[in-house]
Amino acid sequence: MLSPGVLFPAAYLLAYLSTNIYLNADFKKNLAQSVSQETGNTWQVSIKSLNSGFILDSVTLNHIELTPAGTPACNNQPITIPNLKIPCPELEKLMFSPSKRLESTQAMCKKILADGRIVQ
Repeated sequence: MLSPGVLFPAAYLLAYLSTNIYLNADFKKNLAQSVSQETGNTWQVSIKSLNSGFILDSVTLNHIELTPAGTPACNNQPITIPNLKIPCPELEKLMFSPSKRLESTQAMCKKILADGRIVQ
């Protein structure tokens, strides 16, 4: 009843959508915790959304805001990065491989801190 011409795009769309849902749920929380730990709990990050590249080779982080933790907001302005595209090969394996997840989280954390010019 269903031809391979219909099954392949449907399976790819399912993989693409489930990757984006995962990125915006669990992965975003893990990334925020990783940034906080990497900075010694002196900075907090908030990320509006994460989107995977259409061919699952990169991640785009939208509206990243780094704020100093534990200091009055009036003294220090938050650092805002509108968009940040990070290459992430084998993105489809992120949900199934804890080692790949940790590696990607650390790479993205370092890229966020470098673009935010936060020296460690």
